[in-house]
Amino acid sequence: MIPRFLLIKKAIPILWMGMAFFIASCQPRPPFQKPTEPEPGQALFSAAEAEYTAGNKEVALEGYREYVEKNPRGLWAADALYRMAKIHAEKFEFERALALYREIIQDYPEYSGVAEVSLDRAGTLYRLARYEECRDEALQWIRRFPANPLAGHAFLLLGKSTGALGDKGEAFAWFVRASSAFPEDDPIRQEVESYLAALLETADMDSLKRMAEAASGTKYLPSVYDKMATLALEADDLDAARDAAMALVRSTPDQYWVDRGRSILERVSEELAVKKGVLGCLLPLSGPFAIYGQEVLNGIQLGMGIFGASEESQGVELLIEDTQGNPDVAARKVEELAHEGRVMGIIGPLASKAATAAARKAQELGVPMITFTQKAGITEEGDMIFRSFFTPAREMDRLVSKGIEEMGMIRFGILYPDSAYGRYMLNLFWDRVEKAGGHITAVESYGSDVTDYTTEIKKMVGLYYPRPPSVAEKLKAARLAAFDVGVEAGPYDTGNEPEPIVDFDAVFIPDNSQNVALIAPQFPFHNVFNIRLLGTSLWNSPDLLDQGAEYLQGSIFPTGFYAQSAEDFVNLYRENFETDPGILAATGYDTIRFLNYLMKTRAPRTRRDLRQALLLSNDFQGIRGPLAFDDQREATTPPILLTVKGNKFLPLE
Repeated sequence: MIPRFLLIKKAIPILWMGMAFFIASCQPRPPFQKPTEPEPGQALFSAAEAEYTAGNKEVALEGYREYVEKNPRGLWAADALYRMAKIHAEKFEFERALALYREIIQDYPEYSGVAEVSLDRAGTLYRLARYEECRDEALQWIRRFPANPLAGHAFLLLGKSTGALGDKGEAFAWFVRASSAFPEDDPIRQEVESYLAALLETADMDSLKRMAEAASGTKYLPSVYDKMATLALEADDLDAARDAAMALVRSTPDQYWVDRGRSILERVSEELAVKKGVLGCLLPLSGPFAIYGQEVLNGIQLGMGIFGASEESQGVELLIEDTQGNPDVAARKVEELAHEGRVMGIIGPLASKAATAAARKAQELGVPMITFTQKAGITEEGDMIFRSFFTPAREMDRLVSKGIEEMGMIRFGILYPDSAYGRYMLNLFWDRVEKAGGHITAVESYGSDVTDYTTEIKKMVGLYYPRPPSVAEKLKAARLAAFDVGVEAGPYDTGNEPEPIVDFDAVFIPDNSQNVALIAPQFPFHNVFNIRLLGTSLWNSPDLLDQGAEYLQGSIFPTGFYAQSAEDFVNLYRENFETDPGILAATGYDTIRFLNYLMKTRAPRTRRDLRQALLLSNDFQGIRGPLAFDDQREATTPPILLTVKGNKFLPLE
């Protein structure tokens, strides 16, 4: 973080190596000594000065040299030597400049400009990267000239040289002293503050402690404490972070820094309120939904490596609680996990009512929750609520998009059970079809106790109600009468049932696999051919193949999990639980592995950190496909479309 005292300054990059030192251009030179009487060589020195002023440095250099040779103890000898040193320094002939500086200091100790000469010598040593000599020379200068107006430049030079030697704490102290020697609008002051900012940016905790001592009573102290608190948080040293934040608040009345310190203290409190890597898990492990909760838990256990699914060290610890499928129990368990378990987040529940109650409580307490329910609108409970389960809406989006945009289907029939699920899926499918430009041409429902679907299918294809014969049927009756002598057929009597009117390309049946297996054979029985049957994820069951594969060839349905694409997981599941995994097990497996991945790669330390990590992560690959969350906190894992081919489910693609 750039210290606040620098926010309105233009930052100047800190370059410890090769930084030009330009004292002479930033300060008044001491006046040359003027003789009371004309001196031999005065004209020679004046001529050299004129050439120097005109910018003819080489000519001036020769003039100064000639003057010194002829007047080694002349009144302007030291001045001439100083001019010569400056010219050599401008030409990057630093060794020559150093020799001349040394000569002035040794041979002309009473020279009025000796302080300036000594400081320029130290600066030249810096330019030669002789940092230790530069530091020693500058320290000696300060001892000799403690009240000299050039002291600020000496402090600046000490900051640069000690910084180049790697002593950040010492460099910071000298730069702080240098800053007070220059006005706020002085470019050198701005340069000093850029050095201070760069030192803070890269300082370690030991250096920062020394910097705090040096910055005591200055505007730079809050920046030091802020950096100390930040480093302590990164090191997970919450006590040190709290101490630094409290020191920050006490160090200044500036509201910006006070608010900053309080924010850090709040974060420390949040981190102390949770146990790093500890998650809660709410599932119905007893009651009417226990069979589903146990399947999710089986997948979670495999994902945590309990049965050898992974040899990697895990980044999560799980506290498992039974909701019993009860909303009140679920809400109470959320509160217990948040306060007593100090969990970072919660996965589950499963049943819609329990999931809703738990989500509301989790949002109230600020605990991120990843639920497995398909209940519509569950993430609308608040910004802490996520869903790691594909929704019926996503199922229908994928199914209709494929059917209309890629397969050319336009007309659809719907045969649905008169149940809450059936009506919900009817509306979802119908809305998606119309939005995509398709048409619903036939709709029929049936009761939950129906086993013979003849009536419903006849209604869909115009065979249930009497209807006048078509022109084709009239012609057929006439031909039969003409060839079948002795048969007196009426003008509209064909002797056969009318042909079905099939004005749809596919029929959508949102029901379970057992009922679909009973429905499918009745379409060809009533002469309804060349249509596709479309379904939902409820179709993904071996029962469908066992009982109705012959009549479901080419049918299409979405699912969140295709076992053949995750053979290692399936085999491990069978080995440990003696049955095949379904979508619930796969979801539990992917979700816990995703959270473990976040703990390792993003290392969240607070509940807000975990929420942010869930939103930002987009590079995790699960057995169901890529797992990430959109801005509505819904899992973006796309449903897979399966079709029936022979006696197998195969991906449609």
